[in-house]
Amino acid sequence: MRLMRMRLPAGDGQMTTEIPMNRKLMPWAACMLALLAARPAYAWDDFGHAVVARIAWENMTPQARARAVAILRGAPQSSGLLRGFPAAGTLAPERQMDLFVTAALWPDDVRDEEHPGHRFARGDRHFVNLYWRQRADFSAPQPADRPEEGHLLRDLPALRTQLTGADRGEAAMALAWLAHLVADIHQPLHASARLTPHPDDRDGDGGGNDFRLGQTPPRSLHQLWDGIVTHTNRRRSGESREAYAARVAREITTRHPRRAFPAQMAVTDFRAWAREGLQTAQRDVYRAPLQRNRPISEAYRRQALAAAEPRIALAGYRLAALLNQALR
Repeated sequence: MRLMRMRLPAGDGQMTTEIPMNRKLMPWAACMLALLAARPAYAWDDFGHAVVARIAWENMTPQARARAVAILRGAPQSSGLLRGFPAAGTLAPERQMDLFVTAALWPDDVRDEEHPGHRFARGDRHFVNLYWRQRADFSAPQPADRPEEGHLLRDLPALRTQLTGADRGEAAMALAWLAHLVADIHQPLHASARLTPHPDDRDGDGGGNDFRLGQTPPRSLHQLWDGIVTHTNRRRSGESREAYAARVAREITTRHPRRAFPAQMAVTDFRAWAREGLQTAQRDVYRAPLQRNRPISEAYRRQALAAAEPRIALAGYRLAALLNQALR
């Protein structure tokens, strides 16, 4: 999976204008600015990550919330994780949630070379390439004898250990990474590297980055899946950023309540979560009526959203369960 910096559409619709995040923006303003950008290799866009984090927050115990906030406020100033938040003093409950959501976005934000915490960026941590093969587009999936790539599965257990370690700065960044990577691992294309005889796929399709959809955004399959929740849940006129994320999180959890996932919630192994994502990719991503070099159809968009929403909900529920256990 190749990692690309954030770009905004230029006036002719071409992705040509590279933008660093404005250091003066408040975290939520920066989050919503990023919604306008193409984020080809970022699992879920910033809004998707914000929705996962809000779902997790709503399902965390009061004790886990309090400990999470205390841990995050121990972040080193050089990380930029606390930009817009005081390191000490009382935080109102709504601001506590904002801090948690902002932390979940931080691992993507630091990819920007202008971010003060850029040195903490870890591009290969966001994915694991589990290779598989198809003889032709949408034929039966077959195993592929290639070693996995990416550090997602390697690093998640270590981060869980660091979360409750003695080093406050390390614990804060571990929490931010966990909040982000648990969402990443539930994006199907962050656990998938498909091989086909097509020239673009012979070394793997980069998690769908090399499956092109034509010239109209989204231009790749990966872009489509990263932003599927944003593209199909438009912000209403006059709706605040916080209300927008709260509404979408509420709508998703109403359609996909925690009680709908009894078997999945019993699974706590990170590798099993990645295998679920791979199976979702094989079943729900690479399927008709998808066509190379053609804009997606409305039928495919509906199918994609139906498959993505449960993954968003499950990511939030599992993140909450992980933190409730670790931060008792």
